[in-house]
Amino acid sequence: MPKEIISEEEITLSQVKKVLTQRGKEGELSFQQSITLEHASSFSRMAPAVSAKVVEKLMKNYKLSRSQAVQVVNISPINPEELKTILDARSTNLTDEQIIEIVDLIINKRS
Repeated sequence: MPKEIISEEEITLSQVKKVLTQRGKEGELSFQQSITLEHASSFSRMAPAVSAKVVEKLMKNYKLSRSQAVQVVNISPINPEELKTILDARSTNLTDEQIIEIVDLIINKRS
């Protein structure tokens, strides 16, 4: 029987990994959950707590939407060109200096 959805929120891959790992300890994961856990384990670049803080910082300091901030953390760009590809330049008012600051933040927080 499906569980009731209490709330919805975008979360980073490292947070997905943490949630599914905990659920796996409590019981068996479904096929889709197992595949998702495998993907999250392969591609998460930060610890769950760190990724959550970076998302909040991107939202607060750079006025990114939650979905944009989560995508930036999930992809973890290592140069300004990659970041510009993730963020549609028309939908943000980031300066070149801010883009470099974000890339530096991501690089420093990657594990």
